[in-house]
Amino acid sequence: MRKSNKEHHPLKAFKEWFKKTGTLNIILIVVGAFFVWFNWQMLSIYREMGTIPETYACAVVAATIGECGICGWIRTTKDKNRERQWEIEDRKEFSGNPEDKEEDDDERDFV
Repeated sequence: MRKSNKEHHPLKAFKEWFKKTGTLNIILIVVGAFFVWFNWQMLSIYREMGTIPETYACAVVAATIGECGICGWIRTTKDKNRERQWEIEDRKEFSGNPEDKEEDDDERDFV
């Protein structure tokens, strides 16, 4: 039997996939797909002309490497902040001092 329209909605499935995959991973997928397309275009130009526009190719490679580097930096920062948050929660859990909570709130302002 066929599912009704309420049960299957492509946009809903895409939103669920997007949330599950994560924004940074989707950006890396898009950058990878762009890079494959770009290389295909450069090979096509090379077959026709015998050379490629070197400056353009270098600029695109630098931009994609830069984008991936920024994504890596964001990911590292998120991981460090998560680890720090876990350490703060562990300290609160094991110490039981209400004064620690105030100190930890002050520390978060500097992050």
